[in-house]
Amino acid sequence: VGLNGMGKTTLFRVLAGILPLNEGRRIIGHRVVPGYQAQDFGEMMSPDRTVFETVKAASPGSTEREIRTLLGGFLFSGDAVEKTVAVLSGGEKMRLAFARLLLNPPNFLLLDEPTTHLDIAARETLEGALQTYQGTLYLVSHDIEFVRHVATSIIAMTPPTVTRYPGDYDYYREKAARDQ
Repeated sequence: VGLNGMGKTTLFRVLAGILPLNEGRRIIGHRVVPGYQAQDFGEMMSPDRTVFETVKAASPGSTEREIRTLLGGFLFSGDAVEKTVAVLSGGEKMRLAFARLLLNPPNFLLLDEPTTHLDIAARETLEGALQTYQGTLYLVSHDIEFVRHVATSIIAMTPPTVTRYPGDYDYYREKAARDQ
């Protein structure tokens, strides 16, 4: 957590390997499989590709059946898999981005503003999925209720310090208020 401009997204992009480090090293642990979901996910998908082609390109070794089964779980079935990315709504693009990401399940999930464009039902579904997620989750979100329901540890960025709070969002708020 932190105000805009404090470096949350910069740290996020460094951890994801998108931004290079000015100094130091970024070392991914043995057997760590990162999965990165950018805030600008919509621009990262080719508008001319179909829903099916978009997921297939992310996992060329997956069978048609595997892809269609996964897409069905994200509410893309029948002719919906033939829609091009260009005609999808923001929420559909977000679902497609998650489907693409989860075809090869990561154990270190990096999500930048994951509730953007989601309706309430989709947001609640995402919350439930992340609450049972067995890997490490790093997220940046302006959606306080989402953070409150999902986060189990908070990193507070108030330069020049970075403080870790080993509890949920309410614990962080309580502890930070006492520390002031």
